[in-house]
Amino acid sequence: MDERLKGKVALVIGAGAAAGGWSNGKAAAVAYARAGASVAAVDLDAARAGETVALIEREGGEAFPLLADATKGVDVAKAVEAAQKRFGRIDIVHNNVGVGGGFGAPDVLTEEGWKRELSVTLDSAFLGIKYGVPALRESGGGAIINISSTLAVRLMRKCYAAYTVAKAGVEALTRSCALAYGPENIRVNCIRIGFSETPLMLAGLERRGLSLEERERELAKSRAKVPLRHEHTTPWEIAAAAVFLASDEAKGVTGVVMNVDGGVELAPI
Repeated sequence: MDERLKGKVALVIGAGAAAGGWSNGKAAAVAYARAGASVAAVDLDAARAGETVALIEREGGEAFPLLADATKGVDVAKAVEAAQKRFGRIDIVHNNVGVGGGFGAPDVLTEEGWKRELSVTLDSAFLGIKYGVPALRESGGGAIINISSTLAVRLMRKCYAAYTVAKAGVEALTRSCALAYGPENIRVNCIRIGFSETPLMLAGLERRGLSLEERERELAKSRAKVPLRHEHTTPWEIAAAAVFLASDEAKGVTGVVMNVDGGVELAPI
C-alpha cells in the first residue's frame, strides 16, 4: 500500500473532468488519495467535483468537493478556508486549471480570447499560490505543483500565442515562488506535459467535425511525434509525477520543471 502522503491534505484545483473519463486533474486527485492523502477536490462544476470525490470514497479514501471559479480570488480563498476547516491543514496545492484553443498571433486573436487564456491558465496558478501559501505556512511547509505544457518552450507550426505565453508564465511563476518560499519549507515545482490523451483532447478533434477515421489518422500522426514508444502521455503518468513531487521523496526538489512528455520537447519539429 502506498503511504507516501499519509496524513497529508491535498487541495486539487481543477479536480474534475470536463469531457468525462480521466482528466489530468481527476487522475491527480485520485492518485493523491491512493498515496494516503485526504483530498479537497475543487472544480468549477459541482457534479464533476462530486464524481471525483465519489471515486476516492469508493476506494476507501477521504475527500470532499468544493465549488470554485479558479480565476476569482474570493472563490479560491473560500476553497482554501473550507479545506482547512474540514481537514485542519493543507500540505499540497495542485494547480491544474488551464485552457487553450486560441489559435493565432496577436493580430488575429481577440482581446477577449487573449485575456481568457491568460486568466484561466496563469491567473488560476497565481491565485492558487497566493491563497494556498498561508495555509502551507501554517502546516510548517508543503508542496505546490503547477501544470505547464511543452508549448511554453517549443513552437509548433501553428501559432498559439496566448497559450504559449500563459504556460511560459506558469513556469516563470514556479521558479520565482520556489525562491521566495523555499526558506519556509514550501517547495514549488511544475510538470510540463506534451500530448496527454484525455477525453478533452479527443473531444477537440470531434468538434473539428472529423470523422472517426480522420480522428484516428490525426491521433496516429500525433503519437508518431512522441519519441518514447510513439505513445501519448496518460493522465496517470502525470499523476504519478505529481505524487512524487508532493512526497518527501522529493524533499530536495524545488523550482524544477519536470518533463512528462515522452520526449516530445527533444523531437525535431
